Amino acid sequence: MKNRIAIIQKLLFSVLVLMLLIPAGAQARKYSPVELEDQAQAQWHINYASYLIDIGKYFEALEQYDTAVDYSPVAKTRVNAMFGKAMVLSTFLDAPEKAADLYRMVGRSYPDYADTALYRLGFLYYQMNKFDRAKSVFQQYLRYFPKGKFKYQAEAVISSMKVKQEQKPEQKPEQKPDEKPDQKIPEKIGKEPSLRVCLSRKVTSMTVTTGSGKDKICTDDLGCERKYKVSLSSNKLILDGKVVSANRIKFKSTGTLKVKYGSESKKVRGIIDVSIRKGKLLILNLVDIEDYLRSVVPAESYASWPTETLKAQAVAARTYAYYQKKHRSHLFYDVYADTYDQMYAGVDREDKRADKAVKATSGHVLLYKDKPILSQYTANSGGFTADAKAIFGAGKAYLVAHKDPASLKGKMASWTKKYSRKDIEAKLKKIGISVPGIRSITALERGPSGRIVKVRIKYKSGHRDLRTRTTLGSSRVLKLPDILLQIDKKGDSYTFKGRGWGHGVGYSQWGAAELGKSKKYNEILKFYYPGSSIKRLW
Repeated sequence: MKNRIAIIQKLLFSVLVLMLLIPAGAQARKYSPVELEDQAQAQWHINYASYLIDIGKYFEALEQYDTAVDYSPVAKTRVNAMFGKAMVLSTFLDAPEKAADLYRMVGRSYPDYADTALYRLGFLYYQMNKFDRAKSVFQQYLRYFPKGKFKYQAEAVISSMKVKQEQKPEQKPEQKPDEKPDQKIPEKIGKEPSLRVCLSRKVTSMTVTTGSGKDKICTDDLGCERKYKVSLSSNKLILDGKVVSANRIKFKSTGTLKVKYGSESKKVRGIIDVSIRKGKLLILNLVDIEDYLRSVVPAESYASWPTETLKAQAVAARTYAYYQKKHRSHLFYDVYADTYDQMYAGVDREDKRADKAVKATSGHVLLYKDKPILSQYTANSGGFTADAKAIFGAGKAYLVAHKDPASLKGKMASWTKKYSRKDIEAKLKKIGISVPGIRSITALERGPSGRIVKVRIKYKSGHRDLRTRTTLGSSRVLKLPDILLQIDKKGDSYTFKGRGWGHGVGYSQWGAAELGKSKKYNEILKFYYPGSSIKRLW
């Protein structure tokens, strides 16, 4: 009797899993056990992509969406992944035309979702202020889908564009009587931006004191003291045991501030901003970008490295932070205070040599076509930088594959990992991929740098094609440091001999440490971000 109940429970569980993983409308078809596994993987990667977007890993999110498209046997899931990828391209990677291409591809390849794809394409052009193209696409939508689910939205956007174009004033060239036609106008230096650095959003209490223990801390309209404690009660802020009506509190001091939250503690410059978000305290450090870099540069590079290397790291880190600020204006933070973005340990991590590097390059930012670049960097390229398009599914002209011999002289340049067949099978099974009786693991697709983008695993009843970084080599399975590797089989074991540490895209930190001995910082940056330029913006 117990066995029968157990069998029935397993069957009910399988049906429930099927209903949860397979979208409504796609459940009429029967799916094989392998397809169910693939659908579960696809949904996991879509969810993980959302998390990566939240922490600023935009390229890595694209990689997850592509993995979901590879896996899913369900059209709706693949389309959702492509829509997610298009959103990242247009919103965070300054690549709206690539997003437009994706919408067109969905329209051609998935007729059931052509109306949504066409509407999204029109709305994308509307957001880009390309009103003529947007109007043309929306009119096309209304012709093809007169009863489409976005009919009223399309009509409303067309009307709003008509009003905007009627109200748009005529543009007249600015005349300056004292200016000669060939006179060069001096470049303007802007104001130094500040950053909203997210220290924590997971705790329910925190304390703030002065860094020196002498200065007073002042709050907006709540007085000045040497120490404050903030906590939560019934979704309200409690300051030193008393409920306050304010929905946020800012702590300021003439010196530094020391903030403790959970098991962490940081001494910081600037302002501490505390508010409530999703039942927890959101703790932000509002700090000028140059002060922020004084902590980041020695945390991301060794302060003992060559001065030119530290300067290069300062420019790369400044550019990264500025890029994120410009692309996260709709969010509650600009950067996280850890390796999600860049390691920020506060005043205690500052170093005199790093300070000089930050000061010497103050306001200098890497640009490509007059826009700040997404300055990706990796621990060690393994002697050959990776092409962003091959790794992440979308490229940038300044993130391409090329030889990097300097990196081979640094740490983390090479590594070896060995696993038994049974270990690999068990680790893959743990994340929902069944490959019993593995017979071989071989490279299926390589990028321009030689990195193995996809592998084929042959096992006793078939084969599985997997993306190396997001599945086999990921932190969930074999934890391979890089995918610039070779795979050797001996008996029942597999040896992975690799070079590099990280994704390999962009600036190699250990390579820059070597180049800094003989190259200027601008030469190092030009090498790792070809085609980019350096400009002082503040």
